[in-house]
Amino acid sequence: MKKLFTLLFVAGIAAGAFAKSEGTTVQIRQTEKTKVAVSFNEAPNGTVIVKITDSDDRLVLRDRITKDEAFAKKYDLKALPQGSYSIEVTDGSGVLKTESFNNFVAESPAVFSRVIQMGDDQYRLLVSNLQSKEVEVMIYDGDKLIHTEKIDNPQGLHKIYTLSNLSEAGISFKVKTASGFEGYVTSL
Repeated sequence: MKKLFTLLFVAGIAAGAFAKSEGTTVQIRQTEKTKVAVSFNEAPNGTVIVKITDSDDRLVLRDRITKDEAFAKKYDLKALPQGSYSIEVTDGSGVLKTESFNNFVAESPAVFSRVIQMGDDQYRLLVSNLQSKEVEVMIYDGDKLIHTEKIDNPQGLHKIYTLSNLSEAGISFKVKTASGFEGYVTSL
């Protein structure tokens, strides 16, 4: 009887270890037509690289993430042309997961906006607006609004923002026009 309990105990430990190592810790999911989320349900093994390529295998985005805890990061690909894209997530041990998706935008926006991170605390906002005479820019640190401003006659707006004391929640810009356009832009 004692041998049976020992054998069951050892089998239980081995099964638990196998189940833990078998489960993938990374998930890639399309949350909306033009948005994709990459998440880890536990701390990654070193630096994580997220690559997004188009159907011709051209690199659209390369993001390097260094975290020592579980995390999720969203990518807004609204500014990309309609098509098929692949996301590959790698770490120090190699490719963890690859997924493909299509993005479909019903109509092209009257406003093109893009944010580029230039340094640790600098972001460049580009707005091309052919119809509106006024644009409102709102900057969020996670869900918290940290800056807002209205810009008159913003055709070809190019502005650099220096933001400090930010949380880990992520920065997003919201661009809103008098003609009714409204969209979020994240730093890619």
